[in-house]
Amino acid sequence: MTVTPDKPEHHAISGSADVAEQLDSTFGVEPDAHAATVIDRVLEAVAALLLAAITLVLFANAAMRFAFDSPWGGTEELVTGLMLWLTMLGFTIGVRRRESIEVRAFVDRLPIRIAVWLKLATDLVMALVLLHLAWFAYQYVVEFGGDLTPYLRLPRGFFTAALPVGVLAAAVIVVVQLPGVRAAVLRRREEEQS
Repeated sequence: MTVTPDKPEHHAISGSADVAEQLDSTFGVEPDAHAATVIDRVLEAVAALLLAAITLVLFANAAMRFAFDSPWGGTEELVTGLMLWLTMLGFTIGVRRRESIEVRAFVDRLPIRIAVWLKLATDLVMALVLLHLAWFAYQYVVEFGGDLTPYLRLPRGFFTAALPVGVLAAAVIVVVQLPGVRAAVLRRREEEQS
């Protein structure tokens, strides 16, 4: 007795069909949409908390300067460090939403198949560049991360660790999203036509 599955099985990617279409059907565009939503919400909440902390520190410093003529000396160091984390977190969120800067004027005029191939190629290059940047950012943190900030006396690595963490997270996100490139290109084209 032979049992036929409801969905056809997908195995190795053949050279005759559209690779992006096979990637979509083999791996799924969103393997776990609930997990992705939870991750998005956590990242957004952390970004909101960082922004609130920066605002609160700046407001408290301004109030202390106005009311007591005695601003807090560590404000600049703390705000600069938190801004670094907020910037890298925002970059990661932008990559996750596929909202990084791109020029679409030329690509949107290409046939879908070529646009998908081009998007796959640029995403792979982006991932490689991000991994390269993450390596140099890691080396920077290792080299200078132990230096103490002048006022707070915190290791600079506490703040500069945002660079390799954020860039590496973005690279991983780009690679994980590769199977959904075709669907993303099609979705963007549909949105532009409506």
